[in-house]
Amino acid sequence: MLGSENANRINELEDMFEVNRDDKRIRQMKEDVEEYEETVRKQAVISEQAKRKEREAARLDSIAKTVKKK
Repeated sequence: MLGSENANRINELEDMFEVNRDDKRIRQMKEDVEEYEETVRKQAVISEQAKRKEREAARLDSIAKTVKKK
């Protein structure tokens, strides 16, 4: 059951952070989270750049159509 798995994971984390503190695992977890956050930031930048390029392409296409009509 999912609730049971979550409870087990919470117990494992409490153990790692409090009862049997494991600084090496905590440090690795922090590095993993920071790497994930950086990846998400980069993906957001790439996505925004793609949207900007699409808008610019549409704008230029509109201008090109206007010029062709003249």
